[in-house]
Amino acid sequence: MPRKKSNLNNPCSRKVRLQRARRARESEEETAARNAAQRIRTAKIRSQESQEQRNKRLRQNVLRARTARQQNIARFRELERTRQQTSRVLTRASFFRLAFEYEPDINYSAHSKITIGAMDKICQYCHALKFRNETTGMCCASGKIVLPLLPTPPEPLKSLLAGESDDSKLFLCKTRKFNSCFQMTSFGCN
Repeated sequence: MPRKKSNLNNPCSRKVRLQRARRARESEEETAARNAAQRIRTAKIRSQESQEQRNKRLRQNVLRARTARQQNIARFRELERTRQQTSRVLTRASFFRLAFEYEPDINYSAHSKITIGAMDKICQYCHALKFRNETTGMCCASGKIVLPLLPTPPEPLKSLLAGESDDSKLFLCKTRKFNSCFQMTSFGCN
């Protein structure tokens, strides 16, 4: 297969790169002045064109916009088609041993059986946060079970749970490790 030719030595692309670099170095005033001069040149050219030239220019603009719109629509349709195909694959897919047949191009997190959403529903009885499809009454049996409020912890623990000091932040960050260290100490046997 032949090598792809580089455009780095192309005079047109070199000119475009230089122009882009020059415009990047412009200040806001220079950009505004350049745009104003371009508007004046464009108005002068358009005042000198005939009706036929104007109609031709407008037709070209319409065609250019139409082709750009068609390309965007085609790109969007292709993306939507692939999204629907992956969704259909996930809908039909059995999750049995799916981890051994993983395909990286499929968005598994979009499947309705996997996505459970955020905990943004609030129980009307105990005010617990719940997931969208969680059954009602799962937390407090529809208000039949009322748990007493937790007592305030003793002072060393209360200050560690507050999250205000450096020791407190470390404690909150490493709570699981601290819990694992002391898990064998509470057997309660003689």
